[in-house]
Amino acid sequence: MGNRVVHPLHPARTRGVVQYHSSAVKASPVIRIAITGVESTGKSTLTEALSAQLGGVAVHECARYDAEVISGKATLATLERLAREQAQACESAVMQAMANGAACVISDTDALVLKLWGEQAYDQRPVGLERLEKWSDLTLLCAPTIPWEADSLRSMPRLEDRQALHASYLDAVTKLPAHAVIDATTHEKRLDQAVRAFQNFAINRR
Repeated sequence: MGNRVVHPLHPARTRGVVQYHSSAVKASPVIRIAITGVESTGKSTLTEALSAQLGGVAVHECARYDAEVISGKATLATLERLAREQAQACESAVMQAMANGAACVISDTDALVLKLWGEQAYDQRPVGLERLEKWSDLTLLCAPTIPWEADSLRSMPRLEDRQALHASYLDAVTKLPAHAVIDATTHEKRLDQAVRAFQNFAINRR
């Protein structure tokens, strides 16, 4: 597949609508969706809600349950290990989805989270991200437009800091073959944006 014509669901509105580039978009039997973004942008909430809405399989973020991360002892090697574990979890979920006839698999994180985490915390990009980078068909970027909520694993209460990091995420996802920015200010409206992005992608990949 090469260049294609996109038929947005909201012709006069770009937010929440999938953006394509000229490179080919993978047409997996099961659509693989990665949800990315800075902390406290509703990624986990959206993952659960979207998987329920679409009848998909949700993949939780391995980092949230990792002992080294929870104890504050994570290193660059930790992130590299997490990339392998997340990729394995995503691939296993695709097999589960194919067996169950599910339309999609939705991952609560992606390689970009680990890449920017490594660059921010250790001034280095983790190696071995390629497997996870290649996994997704569609990436949904959650914008920092909902209130920050305190969490033991979060460190960016200042909106200005989250917006600055979001700019790095935005720069990266706009280079992907298919992406959408989820920027509504309520979880309900963000779910609506995500569903429309999925529908738009599903229509245009055929």
